[in-house]
Amino acid sequence: MAGLGGLEPSDRDWSKMSLTRTTPDLRTTAPVLPPPHPVGRTVATPVPSFSLPWMGLTLFLVTILGFICALLPLGTAPTLISLSVLGGILYALRARRLPAFLTARATWRASPMLPLVLCLALGAVSVLWTPVRKDGVTQLLTFLYTVVPFLFWMGTLREVDDRRRWLLLRWATLGMVVGLAIFAIEVLGDQPIYRLEKALEGTKVDHDRALNRPAVLFATLAWPLGLALARLAWVTGRGAFARLPALAAMAQPPAGRAMPWAWVMPAAFFLTALGGTSASAKVGLGAGLVFYGLARLSARTARVVMIAVLLAGPVLSIPISLGLHRAGLTEETRMPWSFRHRVEIWDVAARRILEKPVFGWGLDSSRNIPDEGEVSKFHPESPIIPLHPHNIFLQVLLELGVVGSILHTWLGAGLALATRRLPAYAQATALAAIAATIAVGCFSYGAWQTWWLCGIMLAAGLLELNLPAGWWARGQGSAKARQKR
Repeated sequence: MAGLGGLEPSDRDWSKMSLTRTTPDLRTTAPVLPPPHPVGRTVATPVPSFSLPWMGLTLFLVTILGFICALLPLGTAPTLISLSVLGGILYALRARRLPAFLTARATWRASPMLPLVLCLALGAVSVLWTPVRKDGVTQLLTFLYTVVPFLFWMGTLREVDDRRRWLLLRWATLGMVVGLAIFAIEVLGDQPIYRLEKALEGTKVDHDRALNRPAVLFATLAWPLGLALARLAWVTGRGAFARLPALAAMAQPPAGRAMPWAWVMPAAFFLTALGGTSASAKVGLGAGLVFYGLARLSARTARVVMIAVLLAGPVLSIPISLGLHRAGLTEETRMPWSFRHRVEIWDVAARRILEKPVFGWGLDSSRNIPDEGEVSKFHPESPIIPLHPHNIFLQVLLELGVVGSILHTWLGAGLALATRRLPAYAQATALAAIAATIAVGCFSYGAWQTWWLCGIMLAAGLLELNLPAGWWARGQGSAKARQKR
């Protein structure tokens, strides 16, 4: 991708194109990347040469993450946190400065960084009134040692040159493909690896949990993985893992269009997930496919619909939750047991929200809110809200109130709007990954669970590796050129 020895004729022709372009494949006006230049000429700050230890650590951990997601999903958190912390230390030792991503004024003006910081600040303050302060403090510390190192890691990825990006992307993609293959074997073969592991340990087999966690992780990860496979196939012309040619000879992605066949891997995983037990993963992948198709028609329309969903979620979640319970769905035996249990949880969460609507009950309070004598029909021995409400909109409202919900909506809408600045070929994939994450969050695991947050952040890192070095600086240069004209 980086120009290291001249441009192909197709690249020279491309450089004569206008800076924006609208095509039938993706009816949106998106910046078309100019021909690649050496990174030092496009990025505002000089890019340090990454040390061999940094590359070795990053290459090893991103390669094994696919295997970990498939068989040890809870291990996604310590692996990504280790990658972020150790990688950050190695970067700082060589660069002797913070990544430009964290210090640039544009990052705070034109990214969701500000609402993210405000969300963390509100969570910190809410510890003062959470029912069990120790749990709230523990959750706050978890956020800090998870999110802050990850932002540092993303900043380092922004400064990696194209040659290293391709190396990391190829091996990360290979690891993810192996992980997906292992997951497919587990789903289609009645979990042979998991059964063997439990037999050796002499512990109880929990079929659903062992399949559900990897399924929801891959529901989000499948999108940047699908884009990576399509890009690798595009640049080689001989298959995704063929020997790459010299960087100067690589064909450029299709300008102003979505990457062809980026949907194939997510669609294949969706068909595989149909044989699994995770309804949330199926819903997430289905939502991702819908948004991918919509974004291929019009990325602008897909963003508008996504923001409308984010605005409607907090507003409608309470009346919908109360209405489902009043309709008697907890007694409807034709509905899946897990859904009936969720209807009960959602009803209780909605009523508790109305008791403290402005600032909520406090961070990580869901598991500690008083039951007031209520007993679950499905788990009489457990709290009426077991751990969390199984819905991201209800959990934010319950713990951080309307104020937290506004900040959370601002954060989600900021992420959706930020996709406008991506290269056109990556926009549909990014929107699909966000849609899949939201859909899973509406039915499945807690919004603050560390392994789930790390899975989302890993998807963001894989998406970054799919983009050419200096893509954000080039977009700014294009905007300035348009303003001058």
